[in-house]
Amino acid sequence: MNRKTLIALGAFILLGALAIFSINQPEKGERTADSVRPIPKLTPASIETVEITKAGKTTVLKSENGKYKVIAPVTYPADDGAAKAVWEMLGRMDVTDLVTDQQAKQAEFEVDDKSGVRVVPKAAGGKVLADFLVGKGAGGGSMVRLSGKNEIWQASGVQRFIVDKTTTDWRDKSITTFSAEEAEKIEIVTKDDGKVVLKKAGAKQGTEEKWDLVETTSRRLAKSDPIDNSVANGIVSALSAWKASDFADDTKPADAGLDAPESTITVTLKGDKKVTVLLGKKKADDEVYVKTPESPQIYTSKQFNLERVNKRPVDFREKVLCNIPDSDLAEVAVTHGENSYTAVKAGAEWKATKPAKFELDPAKFTPIAGAFKDMKANGIAEQATAKTNGLAKPQATIAVKAKGGASCLLKIGDESKDKVNYHLISGTKPDVYLAPKWSIDRILVKTTDLKK
Repeated sequence: MNRKTLIALGAFILLGALAIFSINQPEKGERTADSVRPIPKLTPASIETVEITKAGKTTVLKSENGKYKVIAPVTYPADDGAAKAVWEMLGRMDVTDLVTDQQAKQAEFEVDDKSGVRVVPKAAGGKVLADFLVGKGAGGGSMVRLSGKNEIWQASGVQRFIVDKTTTDWRDKSITTFSAEEAEKIEIVTKDDGKVVLKKAGAKQGTEEKWDLVETTSRRLAKSDPIDNSVANGIVSALSAWKASDFADDTKPADAGLDAPESTITVTLKGDKKVTVLLGKKKADDEVYVKTPESPQIYTSKQFNLERVNKRPVDFREKVLCNIPDSDLAEVAVTHGENSYTAVKAGAEWKATKPAKFELDPAKFTPIAGAFKDMKANGIAEQATAKTNGLAKPQATIAVKAKGGASCLLKIGDESKDKVNYHLISGTKPDVYLAPKWSIDRILVKTTDLKK
């Protein structure tokens, strides 16, 4: 082999080696595996505090004797589940894949100082164990960037939603917590309608716990009135794990109406332990101030969370509008303008007597026939009379007759403001009920929808 051939061969080998080296190097801004861990493996036991900064506001969580608390910017018990998830996430975090070192990519991957969530776990004594920003989700993890660095990494085991929270989100929003099975008595004292006391009967009515009315001073609830067990059970269920919507830290009890509550609700548990909540005035149309007597903390609760708790004595009255099973039904007469109809049971089938010459499809009428068994209202309207809410001239009337002579007469008025209920009068009862709109609308159908 002559000298020129040797030189050519050497050059070929060198170029090949350079090509292989070049192929195995990442282009700037491209993902590659990296043997160096930018964040060392962490163990939850080694972490005492975690600083989390979202939108420029920092919350500091602390682990102490198996419990978690917020220590800045306020001192308050932490939501144990939310805080524990942070420690667990840090324990499984694995950062090994470099995605890019281009600073311009930080906003795209949501790890810039503005959109990233900064996480700083510290050991006892304040030693910083890591300092990074969590960004956009990727695969089973998220993009992360070390504070002050340009390199963006992909971290497995890291989920942004775990740390993407405000101080309010980290605080424990529990107002009351107990085992619903322990409840034995309910006492409600209202500001303007007296007091009501119910005691668990120790038996069930169907699938529900049965309650007995043992005391009432309300002008709208008599000791002889049948009780709606679902109301009492709903209060117990809601209070057993009741959480606030937010905290009203700077609000005084007098300003929240909690120095003279609108309602005081007490659930007595086994062993004579009592759980009490005070309901104040409205903060907004859909929010009410709430607190317990034992704590100075004032909360706010959204109206939809209050619905099962904020009950007046009259709400405990049974609200059955009609209770005729389809097997006993003989006639259904609906007066509703051009969609009025009357159906009667002829043998085993339903036939229409109104409109004239109308051929009813029995299969289409079956859902209507089944609508009158245990038909209940959602509540009793406050400050409503038969002359208000469209009931002076009802938009519809539903008259139902049973084979044995029982009957129901329902007069339908206007919709409620929230469009969930109709105002309704049942028979000769003086109360105006709030009946579920869906349960009435399935009866007030177009006659064309019933035609064979």
